[in-house]
Amino acid sequence: MADAAEVQRLSIAAADDAYVSQQAAATTFDTLRLTAGSSAGKRQVIYLKFTVPQLPAGAVEVEANLVLTRDLHHLPNSVELSAVESSQWSEKTLTMNNAPPTGASLGRVSPTTSTDDVIFKVSSGAAAGTHSYAVTSAATNDVARFRSSEYGAKGPRLVVTYRIASTMWIGAAANDGSGIAGIDVFNESNAAIGPLRFRRSFDSGLPSSFQTSAAKDDAANGYRSFVSWKPPNGDFVGAAQGKYDPQVIAWAQSVPTTGVYATSFHEPENDMTGAQFVALQRHLYTVVKAANPSIQWGPVYMSYWWDDGTNHYIGDKAAWWPGNDYADFTAVDTYSAKQPVALENDPEFRGWYDYMLGTGEEMIISEYGQYVVKPGLSADPVKLADRARIITEDAAWLAEQGTISMWLYWDATGAQGDWRLNDPESQQAWREVAGTGRTD
Repeated sequence: MADAAEVQRLSIAAADDAYVSQQAAATTFDTLRLTAGSSAGKRQVIYLKFTVPQLPAGAVEVEANLVLTRDLHHLPNSVELSAVESSQWSEKTLTMNNAPPTGASLGRVSPTTSTDDVIFKVSSGAAAGTHSYAVTSAATNDVARFRSSEYGAKGPRLVVTYRIASTMWIGAAANDGSGIAGIDVFNESNAAIGPLRFRRSFDSGLPSSFQTSAAKDDAANGYRSFVSWKPPNGDFVGAAQGKYDPQVIAWAQSVPTTGVYATSFHEPENDMTGAQFVALQRHLYTVVKAANPSIQWGPVYMSYWWDDGTNHYIGDKAAWWPGNDYADFTAVDTYSAKQPVALENDPEFRGWYDYMLGTGEEMIISEYGQYVVKPGLSADPVKLADRARIITEDAAWLAEQGTISMWLYWDATGAQGDWRLNDPESQQAWREVAGTGRTD
């Protein structure tokens, strides 16, 4: 796909185009050439109709220009464009007698002898729907002749340009391959695949404060934080019962009020029941938000468990959702190990995505990995190329959906092997993603 930050261009051919003439007021002129002006004192007017589709979600800086290409005949020194009050006309039946009235003037162009294309800026043309325009000329005994839609690409066209606004924060989690995941390692990832805005970090227990946690250096290095910790000794039952509330409150009160994202016990599906997880999340949400309302708190799931076509399906998805009153977001860690698979077609990811879409909560991809290189093996060049391609395809799909607010790559090793983006193609693909990301 084109970089979402780049200007996108949509050229729309006229749905109907014809001209009418006072000299033959009952005649239809649906021909190769469109004529506007005056001939033998008789006025001629061009009518154009365009149907503009709905632009992608997040389209900003939208502009529309109506472009007319002249034929071999010279152009007069004035060509005007006006709105047309109705689009209830057809090029097959339009005549001077039944032509809809013209409305407000939309612009005037003064062509020169070297002008080939006459261009009008039309703000109305940026909106989805059907729009009609009239082209006239104040010239007497002279006409402007333009190519009609029968000419193909050189016929009348409405050129709509826009840019897709950044809708996602882009980031990563990173380690150096040996398990070290400090800020220096993340800075190296940022240099290779950035600019990265969010850093995902992990604490095996409950930090005594944010300043002693794995995320303590994030802000000083220009990153925002998404943190994950577990209750002391992994005691999720005790945490749900309030056993560790003083420690949770102390941690929460130490967190900067900058909109830190946080969770406890990510990927819970293999460690507890849905009822236990809901009890944990509801209690921790209540305690954390009371201590520091700026913290964005929510559950992080593992997509592996959400495919209802497998024997490891979690079952009742609703049983794992704490409810909108106890979550600021919902997130998922999603991987495709053997072969890169597009998110749109991944039944594990879609199992989580399609259900959570119905909650209306902010949605986050908190870990994302495509193709793991197994320990002791060399990377498959074909799969590396596939990975780069899939990253690009996923970026296009996510931009089109406009539903994911944050997308973080797992630029690290793990139990299955090495997920890091070490090859140039994959690095370039993620750099292009990062280049479109939100910067706030």
